[in-house]
Formats: sequence, structure tokens, C-alpha cells
Amino acid sequence: MFRRQAETLEADPTYPANLEELGYFVDKVGCIRKIKTPELYYNFHWSNNERHNEVRGEAMRVCQREGVLDRLSALGLNQLYYPNLTDTKPDGPHVPIVLPAAEVLRTRKRVVILINDDVNQDLGVLAYRLLQREGGFNGGSIVDFVKKLIARNNPDANVEEKLSADEARVQSDDAIPGLIITNTSQLYYSHKFNKACNIRSWNAMPRKSIYHEPVMVHPEENHLEGHSTPEEHLKTFFDTVVKNPAYVAPDAEVYILAIENGASSIMNVLNNEFWKYGDRITAMAIFGTSFNASQVSESALKAFLHTRAREWKLPNGTSTNPSTLINLPRDYKVTPSRPVSRKVVNWLEKATEQSVDHQADAHERFQKSGYNVSQQSDKSDESDDIWHGEEALCPTFAGGDTIAAECIFTQPEVQDIVLNFFEDVAQDPKNYTNPSFTLELDIPQPTPDAPLELDPAFAPPPGSIPDDMLTEEQQELKIAQAVLDAMQVALSSTPSTNATLRDSSERLSKRIQQKEIELEELERKALASGGLGSSTAEQVREKWENKAKSEKWTEKKTGPAIMFAGVEVDSETVKGAGCPDTVAEELKNLDVEDD
Repeated sequence: MFRRQAETLEADPTYPANLEELGYFVDKVGCIRKIKTPELYYNFHWSNNERHNEVRGEAMRVCQREGVLDRLSALGLNQLYYPNLTDTKPDGPHVPIVLPAAEVLRTRKRVVILINDDVNQDLGVLAYRLLQREGGFNGGSIVDFVKKLIARNNPDANVEEKLSADEARVQSDDAIPGLIITNTSQLYYSHKFNKACNIRSWNAMPRKSIYHEPVMVHPEENHLEGHSTPEEHLKTFFDTVVKNPAYVAPDAEVYILAIENGASSIMNVLNNEFWKYGDRITAMAIFGTSFNASQVSESALKAFLHTRAREWKLPNGTSTNPSTLINLPRDYKVTPSRPVSRKVVNWLEKATEQSVDHQADAHERFQKSGYNVSQQSDKSDESDDIWHGEEALCPTFAGGDTIAAECIFTQPEVQDIVLNFFEDVAQDPKNYTNPSFTLELDIPQPTPDAPLELDPAFAPPPGSIPDDMLTEEQQELKIAQAVLDAMQVALSSTPSTNATLRDSSERLSKRIQQKEIELEELERKALASGGLGSSTAEQVREKWENKAKSEKWTEKKTGPAIMFAGVEVDSETVKGAGCPDTVAEELKNLDVEDD
């Protein structure tokens, strides 16, 4: 029997955690682009070997995590490291979280806590798929939301403009929002590299060879005590930060953003120990969780979800509007709170540090809203005996125009609606309960303009045509226009900070000119064949007319005479009419080359 000696195996690949060495740069708005072709973003599948893709991808993610943390630091949010919540990285097992300095955080009247997914997301990163593309460091992470918290209802009319730049900074502690980022993903600790990492980063660590298995995880040595699981981490976080007056004021309102598995983790914690942790939560927004209402056995958690929580899920054949209610719990019976006079909610407002009995307030609120719960653990076994299908946890809304749950909260319109919800609660945080929502049936509502549509909300904007109804010429033209638009955006976003990027911009400019010529040729062909349709054809003619008005007239170019429709016609005239293929064929018959 033969065996291959370990030293003869192919070495495990290595890639530098440096954007420039990987062939990328950061443009003016914080997007990562290829140096050689700025119109292209990062491509994970650059090799047929998955191990190369995995290691190179982790090198890129290291750069991306550092970029996100740098931008958060500029906004006043920095890393603290468990076990002792120090701002210096310890030389031993640790788990970082991100939050303002304690002296700033404890002055905030409203605190927002982000609980990320423990697999696909990272500390401060919402969606790598978006961060690595058009979202960039700001849109693919929590950075844009932090800026939104600072600017929302801010008396400074110029604050949005000041924060619009990539890597924008806050000018004082008063401008730092009370936002905390938990870390349910980076719970694996590497002694060799002294770093906390998630499972993807762990699997990408160096191996003996490209064929060896990933490094084994020791259940104790490779975890920090109190942070072995997402649930443990959240309990430790609540005990040491949320319920610690040195960090969060006793009367501060606490709002939770829980995404995918992060939502499942906090649900498990609250389902087992609601009165230890849940009474401290003012309201919760959930995004794309797989946790089901049938798993809720704690009556207080059920009451909280019905009265103080809302979920946004990927739409399943329904409206994508994040304001549209798409599902309700089976036994939703909330008694809505009384309306109060509306006040402006400033997310930078300072706390008064008054003593509050959160348990008593929660119990009283549940009673008023029609839910009888005990302040002791009150678990029901009904959910184990009865299956009602995929029942909603709480009032559930459409998750916007995306195909990935991790991207739901990256959408600005979803962020705005979530903040609207939190601000509704903030009007009367002691007594607020959800409205008495009713779920409307999706009754088909065809219109004369869209007779096949089930709902007018699905109808395309006026003047547009659904992709599946476009002609072949229109589809080709649409793709070419999208490519040209992307190239133009890349050109305007590429800085000229060094010779390499200046050369890239020049090459891109030439490609744009060539693409414009190709696009015009496609327009001529499609117009000549009648494949554009009346509205699109009119737009093309108008564009040509405007272009002609702005150009200097020159002597008309003439070409060889060719046979066309039974008569001899100037070849340039036929080409201008949108028949270049006919011209090429006739010139070939005449043994004349086409210019």
C-alpha cells in the first residue's frame, strides 16, 4: 500500500490581508473596486479551487472588517473586549463588542442594540454580499444606520451633509448615538493568532496542506467562558452592560434589532428567562428569523411579541413595501394604547437617570393590553401539542426588495420604518402597545393597464415594461445601458490619488467611449427592425435629436453605391437608416471594404 508523505503535499494557499495587494481599492464613496477594471467589484469565485477562494475571501473580509470598525470609530463607537470590557485587546481568550465610551453611553436616553446573525454576518457587518458590491463599507454595514441615528430629528440642518462623506467623523461626544453592537458570531478564539473569529474565519485559518481538514475546535480552550454560544454571550452582555448602570442608565429605553439567527438566540434567552432580561427591553424589531411562534412557551414573551415587537420578512408572493402588513399571530388580540400628543424624538437625547421598576411596568402593560401573565416563569405546553403551521411571532411586514434576509435591514426605507416604529413607542414607552392590526386579504385587482396583475401594487411604473415582455432588441439594449451606467458611476467614483488609479481611469474612459458607440449602434439596429416599441423608439429619436442640436454640422460622408430595394443608393445613407448588415453584405459582393 502506498501513501503520500505530508511534506510532498501542495501547500495551503496564503493571501495578504491588504486591499491593494489583492488588486482592489476603495473609491470616493466607500465601495471596493478592482484596480485594473474599476467598473467591477470583488469576485469571490476567482478560482476553480474552493480552498483558494476560501482563504482569499477571508483575507478580503479582514480588510472589510477593519474598514467598518475604522468608520465606526470615527463615529464614536469603539471595541471593548470581554472578559473585562477593556479597550485594549487582551493577550488571551476574548470577545469584542462595539459601543460608545461608558461615560457617553450612560447619558443616552435611548439605546439601540444590534444582535447580528452568527453565521453570515460579522461585528458591525450586515451583509458581505452588499459590502463587497454597490453598498460598500457604509451601506453593507451598520455605518449608514449610525449616521441616520445621528442625523434624525437633529436640530443641525447641515448634519446630513457633514455625515455624507465616506469616513465622516463626529465632532463631539454629544453627537455619538447610544448604539451597541453585540457579537454572537466571533465566539471562536485562536490562541495561535490571538484573535476572536466566526466559523468561516476559523475554517480559513492556515492548515498543514491544502488537503488537510480544518483545525479542530476545542469546546473549552477555543471559547471564552460565558461566551461559548450566542445565548451565553447575550446573557453575559445583558448582565454586564444593559443591566449595569455604569453603561446604561436605569431609565434608558432599550430597543433591539435582531437579525436571522441573532433573533432566534435572543428568543431562546427570553423564552427561558423573560423576567430576568425581557422586562428591560422597550421594543424589538426582528428580521428574517426562523424562530416560530410554536416555539414560544413563555406567556410573557408571547405578550411582549404581540405588543412591542414587529418583524420584517422576505416577501413570499406579496408586496415588497416594508409598510405592508403580510402576517399576524393566530391569536393576536392587542388592546392598543391610548394616543398621546406627538413629540419629536432625538436619538442623542440625554437620560435623567431616574429609578424605574421595569418588571412592574411590563406586568401592568401586559394586563392593560389583554394578556394575563405572571411575573414568575409561566410556561405553557400548548405549543408542543398543537401545530398551526408557520405562524407569525408578531405583526409581520414585507422585507423590501431583496432576496436575502441578511439584506433586509440594509435598505434605507426599512431602516426609516423601523425607526418610525421605535419613535412611536418612545412617545409613551411605559404604556405603548401595538395597534389592533387587521390582515387584509390579497384579492386580485386587475386594472385596464395591467389586466393580468393580481394587485395594482405589482404593476410596473407608468411607461415601463416588465422584463419578460421586452423584445430581444429591448433586452439587449437594456443590458448595454446598465453596463454603460455602471462604468460611468465607476469613473466618477474613482479617485486620482496615484498614477495607477489615474491610468485605470483613462482606460475606463476609453472603454466608456467604445461602449457608447456600441450602444448607439444597437439603438440604430433595433430602431430599423422595429424592435424598440413606440415609446422607446420615441425616446431614442429624441436623444438623437438633442445630440444633433448640440453638435457642429459637418459635410455628409458618402460611400460606394450599393443596390438597395432595387435601386442604387449611397451605402452611408443605408447604414444611417439602421441597416449596417445589409451594407456590409453588399460591399462584400462588390469586393469593397466597409469603413
